[in-house]
Amino acid sequence: MPATAIPAPTEPTSYISLQEGAARGYAAESTLRAWIADGRLPAVKIGGRVKITVEDLDALAIPKTTQKAARSGDEVDAAVARVVASAPRLTNEQRERLAIILGGAS
Repeated sequence: MPATAIPAPTEPTSYISLQEGAARGYAAESTLRAWIADGRLPAVKIGGRVKITVEDLDALAIPKTTQKAARSGDEVDAAVARVVASAPRLTNEQRERLAIILGGAS
């Protein structure tokens, strides 16, 4: 049987409750639940409770652009930022495949 690569150890993921996310001002608890339901916000269930990470909440934050910035062509950058923020995290294998497709790897 071939050897299976073991991923390098990383910092343990720290989860917070939906109530704590709402208390920190990210959004109302009902909004966080809606984002989880529509796939925008990853979540896990631990001991019967739904948990999320602050990193995933921060990824949903979209900087507000001014009208002047939008007129200067930054609306495309803002749209790209929204797409990236709502996209699921990629595995290392997916990143490598994407880099090859885009010509960023040899």
